[in-house]
Amino acid sequence: MGKDKKNKASKHIKCDVQFDDNPQAVFRAGDTVSGTVEIQLDKPKKFRGIALRINGFAATSWNAKLTGTDAKNVKNNKKTHFNGREDYFGSVTYFVGSDVGNPLEVLAGVYRYPFSCEIPPSAPSSKEGKYGHIRYVVKLSLERPWKYDHVFQQLFIVKSHADLNVWQERMLKPARAEIVQAFYFGLTDPLIVTATTPRTGYAPGEVIEVTIHVNNQSSVDVRSITVKFQRVDTFLSQVPVVQQHLECTVMEERTIGRVAGRNDAMFEENILIGSTVPSDDERCRIIMTRYEVEVLVRPVRSTKKLLLTLPIVIGTVGLPKTLYPMQMLSKEREALGMDVPAVGAATPLTPLPLESPPPYPDDAQPSTSRAFAADNPTVDKPIAPSSEDVKEHEFEKGSEPYTPRDFDEND
Repeated sequence: MGKDKKNKASKHIKCDVQFDDNPQAVFRAGDTVSGTVEIQLDKPKKFRGIALRINGFAATSWNAKLTGTDAKNVKNNKKTHFNGREDYFGSVTYFVGSDVGNPLEVLAGVYRYPFSCEIPPSAPSSKEGKYGHIRYVVKLSLERPWKYDHVFQQLFIVKSHADLNVWQERMLKPARAEIVQAFYFGLTDPLIVTATTPRTGYAPGEVIEVTIHVNNQSSVDVRSITVKFQRVDTFLSQVPVVQQHLECTVMEERTIGRVAGRNDAMFEENILIGSTVPSDDERCRIIMTRYEVEVLVRPVRSTKKLLLTLPIVIGTVGLPKTLYPMQMLSKEREALGMDVPAVGAATPLTPLPLESPPPYPDDAQPSTSRAFAADNPTVDKPIAPSSEDVKEHEFEKGSEPYTPRDFDEND
C-alpha cells in the first residue's frame, strides 16, 4: 500500500487494503466500494485515532508566468502556481479513537476492519494527465498527537457511464469538414479537401470510417495527408485566475497517399477505437475530455497546411447496429463520387457487453486504409506551375505577366 511522502513511515507497521471480489480495484460510477483493511503492528503503539478516509476528487496544477503590476504600476511577469480542485464524495470512519481524543495504546497484533462507501452515479472516470488528474483513494491514517501521522493509501479506478442512446439523434448525424485553398495569391484553381464520417457517436470496439475526398483542381501537388485520431483533455485552474492547458494524446496516426495536381483521389481510413475513457464535459468542471479526427494536408512548395477536424463522441454504450445511417452514408458516398455499396454489404460487428470493451491482442490489426481512386500520381520531383495556371487570369494591358514563385505565409 502506498505511503504519503508528507507523513512518516514506520517499519513496525504494515497495512493492506483488500477490495471485496475485486482484485483489480476497478469500479463503475454508482457501485459500492467495500473491502477490508488489515493493520499489522510489530509492537505496541499509541495513537489518537485510526481513521479510514475514502474520497474522489479532481485536481489541476501547473506553474506559469502571470502578467501583473507592482506597487509602482510597472508591468512584470511573475512565476505563479495555478491550481484547481473539485471533490465528488468523501467519507471518514474512525476504527479507534477520534480526531480530538486522548492517545490510546494499541497492542501488537493483526487488526482487520471492514469498510464500505457508495460512489455517486455522476462521478467522472479516473484520469491521469500532465496538468492534473481525477483520482479515487482509500487512505488509512494512524494519527499521533504532536507527531507525524502514519498514512497509507490505495488508489482505485472508477469508470463513468455514458450511453450514446440518450443523445441518439445527435450521435447518428454524420460529421463533415471541408476546406478550399488557392495558391499563388489566389491565381490558381482551388484545392478542395472534404472529410466525413457516417456518424458522430462511437463506443470502444467500433470502427470509425473516415472518408477523405481530395479534389485538386490546381497544378500544385499534395505531398501527403496525415490522419490522426486523438483525445484532447482540457485542464482548468481556479486560483489565482482561470487559465487552461490542453493535452493531446494521439491514439492512432497514419500518413496516406500523394495526389497530383489536377487530379481527384478518394481515401477511406478505418480506425478501431480501443479501450478508453468516454467523452465528458459535464461531470467534471476542471478536467474535460473530447475526441476528434484530425486531417492534415501538406501541399508541395507551400508552407500552408490544410487542417480539418471532425468531432467524435465516445461512449460506453454504443448505438444499436440497426440504427446506423446507411442511407446517410450512401448519400455521402454518392455526393463524393464514390461507388455506393449495396445495402447489407457491410459485415456487422459483434455486439459488445455494456461498458466492457474487448481485449485487443498485440498482433491484431483491425484498422485499415484504402484508396478508392488516384489518378496519375506524380513522383517526388518538384513541378513548376504550368502556363495554364497563368493563362487562366487576365492582366491589364501593358502590365507584365505574373510569374508564380515559392513563398512563405509570413512574406
